[in-house]
Amino acid sequence: MSESLSFLGLARRAGRLAGGEDAVQEAVAAGKVRLLILAADAGEKTVRHTEHQSGGKLPIVYLTSDKAALGAALGWQSCAVAAVTDLGMALAYARKLTEDDPRHQPVLDALTETDRRIRTRKQRKPGRNRR
Repeated sequence: MSESLSFLGLARRAGRLAGGEDAVQEAVAAGKVRLLILAADAGEKTVRHTEHQSGGKLPIVYLTSDKAALGAALGWQSCAVAAVTDLGMALAYARKLTEDDPRHQPVLDALTETDRRIRTRKQRKPGRNRR
């Protein structure tokens, strides 16, 4: 199992990963998703549905691993789609992916920009309840 896939298992155990279509759909609806992950052999309908859910605003990683490998990394039999819900975990995973395969650089860039915007917003925002 690759190091990047085992990282997803860590994210699942930490409670920072939603796996399976229903769980991912709920996380997207709740606005908690930072990164979507699709297995190489995910069905056409699953891919289309996930891309639609992202609305072009969420980065999507298309793995070269199949559903069985992704599922094994998560401790399941198989998994076609997963979502990382923590920005720090998503950034760390994107860095690992980019080290292995430079074609994932746009995903890392998008997550880095999101992190930068959030940090800037937090720095500008004074305490609201100060008197």
